Amino acid sequence: MSQEATIRRGVRNARYAAIPNHVFEDDRLSMEARWLLSYLLSKPDNWTVVIGDIIKKGNCGRDKARKMIAELVDAGYAEREQQRADGKFGVSVLVIFDEPRVSAAVESEGVASLPQTDLPATASPSPVPPSPVKSAHSNNSDSENTDCQNLREGGREASKVGQEPDPRKIDAAFWALVKDWPGFAGMPKEPARKAWFALSADERREAAERFPRWLQLLKAQKKSHAPAPSTYFGEKLWLDVPAQDGAAKPANAMAAPFGKLWSATRTADLLLPPTGIIAPPTQFQQSLIRQGKTTLDAVRAEQRMKCGWPAVNTMHERARERQGWLCPLVLEEASQGFQHVHRDGDLMAAWRREHQRRGWPFPEGKLPDWSYFPPIEGEGDLDFLVAEAVERYRERISDYLADRSKGDDHAA
Repeated sequence: MSQEATIRRGVRNARYAAIPNHVFEDDRLSMEARWLLSYLLSKPDNWTVVIGDIIKKGNCGRDKARKMIAELVDAGYAEREQQRADGKFGVSVLVIFDEPRVSAAVESEGVASLPQTDLPATASPSPVPPSPVKSAHSNNSDSENTDCQNLREGGREASKVGQEPDPRKIDAAFWALVKDWPGFAGMPKEPARKAWFALSADERREAAERFPRWLQLLKAQKKSHAPAPSTYFGEKLWLDVPAQDGAAKPANAMAAPFGKLWSATRTADLLLPPTGIIAPPTQFQQSLIRQGKTTLDAVRAEQRMKCGWPAVNTMHERARERQGWLCPLVLEEASQGFQHVHRDGDLMAAWRREHQRRGWPFPEGKLPDWSYFPPIEGEGDLDFLVAEAVERYRERISDYLADRSKGDDHAA
């Protein structure tokens, strides 16, 4: 047998990174997630994780990037850290670790808790918990090696005269349109997204404007199911719908984040059953359950909050970028009575607790000074008053919720 080396390394005459072998051997991670972890660990300590950079360097879509990040979070290689300034909560940032960290109870186990592909080393893992490899308080503009100085999550790229339309805006319009698509939660997303990007600007505008009436047309024709978005865009099915009378009122309108209509739409979506795909516990989570360090119900509840309402999570993400959301005008009347709540007040704290009690996602990061929620009535215990406000709003929009539920059931 030849003894010639099959791995040949070049001369170390350029920058290179030292990455622990277990990063490449952790079989809980997909190959894409291992690449992402390796890529992030190769960056300077003052690097800020930016989803736009991951999409660009990984040549993937936003959904794929989020999935890879979620894998790192589930495996303990990443966690969201809430910043504080002057005693107040600030933005939420992603911190990356070169050893998995899940909880304080298992943090000190280090690499020993990972499934091993070979015999483990005889040395014991360090008793000192690993420090974050990436500082959460820095700005990439301080590093001369930054590949994406002008890309920030929540920022906007500068536009130039004659430049092509911003693909991020086209992508945002796509997700705003398909969020209520019957059965879309169980469909592949990328074919629909590609078909949407293949349309011209006028075709995208027309497809979005005629979509509600196209659904009504399907209902009137008693179709058994709604075609997938990729079919709707690819075959230009909106052309089957007659042009709308100019005097007719549009069905949807773009609403500003945390305003009345935006908040009414968000709360209405949360009152519907979760439609997102809830992944089963990972092997690592199962081991924690067996050790009694968590429970199956707790793991499912966390996954339900993260993935159960994809449209609401997208609303939160766009709100951090100060981008609005396409909201149904049928909720406009109900939204008029919504009450403004200060971000640092006791009432906002009660709304946070109500979301936690119901397993609902709450917007991350720094909220605006004032946000709108269903109005409370009377005085007394705020938790009780907030719960009552939710149920009153549910009753007021019961017809809307029933129509939405029927649409989802029909598609299923």
